[in-house]
Amino acid sequence: MDEKEIRQSGLSLKILQNCRNELYSFFPYLDGAFACLAAKPDSERASIATEGDALWFSPAFLINAYGNSPPAVRRGYLHILLHCLYLHLFRGDVYQKRQWNLACDMAVEHIIEREAVPELAAGEDPVRERCFRLMGERSLSAEELYYLLNQKRFPFSMEALEAAFAFDDHSLWDRKKEPAEIIQIKEKWERAIVHAGKGKQEQKRRRGKKAGSGHEIIQPAHKSKYDYKRFLKRFAIPREEVELDTESFDYVFYHYGMEHYGNMPLIEPLEYKEVNRLEELVIAIDTSGSCSRETVQRFLGETYGILSEKENFFRRMKVYIVQCDCQVQDVTVIHSEEEWKRYSKEIQIHGRGGTDFRPVFRYVQELKKKKGMQNLKALIYFTDGDGMYPQCKPEYETAFAFVKETPKMDLVPPWALRLLA
Repeated sequence: MDEKEIRQSGLSLKILQNCRNELYSFFPYLDGAFACLAAKPDSERASIATEGDALWFSPAFLINAYGNSPPAVRRGYLHILLHCLYLHLFRGDVYQKRQWNLACDMAVEHIIEREAVPELAAGEDPVRERCFRLMGERSLSAEELYYLLNQKRFPFSMEALEAAFAFDDHSLWDRKKEPAEIIQIKEKWERAIVHAGKGKQEQKRRRGKKAGSGHEIIQPAHKSKYDYKRFLKRFAIPREEVELDTESFDYVFYHYGMEHYGNMPLIEPLEYKEVNRLEELVIAIDTSGSCSRETVQRFLGETYGILSEKENFFRRMKVYIVQCDCQVQDVTVIHSEEEWKRYSKEIQIHGRGGTDFRPVFRYVQELKKKKGMQNLKALIYFTDGDGMYPQCKPEYETAFAFVKETPKMDLVPPWALRLLA
């Protein structure tokens, strides 16, 4: 392997690791499945493929694909993982190869689409959108889609469907192996399926539900792993983070240098990137019957004390304060120290109904779509924890801040932080 291939392999492995970390934050119950596929660079390969034991990929293909669209590579990684989890690699012997491959691709893409994770969104494609509408709300198996394809239920050519749904190369699915080796790989994925199923059920049990009318005796709970002040100070001090800055890396100059100047890149990816955390912040307040006006005032006072430690903080940032019980009741945008103090002193609590956290996240998403909010880095939700949580991780950091330790902290989904305010 020459120097160019070594550099490409190193960069592609970092890209793949970044994608894996991001996917894990969305689907923590797939941790066992991620461990089942070892990443194997292969410069002789044209794209990316698996036989169920390793993930074989062309470094050049992965670098180019990530440079064009990071979400497409993240989605593609999950696409391949779902092929393995649904045992598509081991069930195609009785089907026509081309139709079976396409049916498997359509099945996993439909699953990913129904998860509705913004970071995995695919670009607009009329073929995909029409097919998803025809598939409906229920997840169809690869076998069901195979028969629908043979019945010509999708009004597109095979070439158009393959262009819309395919990502990985399925040629390794047909690689002949010893029967014992095939059984071993299949059993590994069957164990991963069981592990993922248990993890997903556990995550569902942790979602908040409507509180009952009974009484509760608060038992000692584990101490929050993250301190509220320490978390909030991250958003009051701009800093550089040690992280592969793939967004600002120009792949054109990299490849040009490698090809024309003796394997010497004209530009290297930065090992750090500056993170600007001084632009927008959302503070959501649970205004159900459990949070008093005095408690909210104390929370806002402590928050202001932390943020104001940074000189000229409010000149460079907008703070959205959103009051919500089971719907958004009030939104106030703070631009200055005077506005903050006046709001904190004269605050009126709107709501006092049931608790549902999801409307705040929907409100933020709509505001981002309308370009009313463009640089949001974090949302902090002040609550007692007993409500309905969003199922998917948003594209900004989220923390739920509690006044005191309570077993309800265990209801917080794994993608969000639990803090003590």
